[in-house]
Amino acid sequence: MPPVSRHAKPKAPAIKRGAPVVAAATLAGVAAAFVSLQGGSAAPVPAHYIIPVTTAGSSVSGDRVTTALRRDIAVLEARVVQQARAAARHRYLAAVAAARLAQQQAAQQAQQAAAQAAASPSPSPSPSAVPAPSSGGDAAHSALGICIRNAEEGGSYAWGPGNGGGAYQFVLGTWETYGGAASMYGVAGPAYQDQIFDNAIAAGGASNWTAYDGC
Repeated sequence: MPPVSRHAKPKAPAIKRGAPVVAAATLAGVAAAFVSLQGGSAAPVPAHYIIPVTTAGSSVSGDRVTTALRRDIAVLEARVVQQARAAARHRYLAAVAAARLAQQQAAQQAQQAAAQAAASPSPSPSPSAVPAPSSGGDAAHSALGICIRNAEEGGSYAWGPGNGGGAYQFVLGTWETYGGAASMYGVAGPAYQDQIFDNAIAAGGASNWTAYDGC
């Protein structure tokens, strides 16, 4: 073997650049995802995210560079996850607030509708709508009229269940036959009921009662 020349230069050690390059690419991808989540344009990369370039004279080995890059990638990934969770919580709270607002508005509308319905007066029949008196006189206050009222409803003019209504237990057909308005059936007062009874007696309709009441 020939002797080695004293002036021969030693070979420079090979630099392992595969791991730092892969880690750098991963760091760039995470940084891009973080910028996309924020919804803004890419900002200048902080100085501590800049990948150190190793040369033959550098004192930082490839393993130390890879460790630093992995740490920075983990920090960025944690920030991305935190931002995603915050965005999801914000959307959830917004949906809850919208649902509560809709319920409150529906409740207010229901209350307003109920208040308007309560304030609106219900139509009532006119108390002056009493039919014209017949020529039969005041039969309602005669002995016959008093006897019939006592036999039918104990003298009460109230309307109630049964085969008719009122003091004389009119059925609707008889009521209308002797001049009673259908709209007043079931609500007419004593004077109106007496007038319809007077009309019935004047028209010869006493048998509607005397055959049953013993009057």
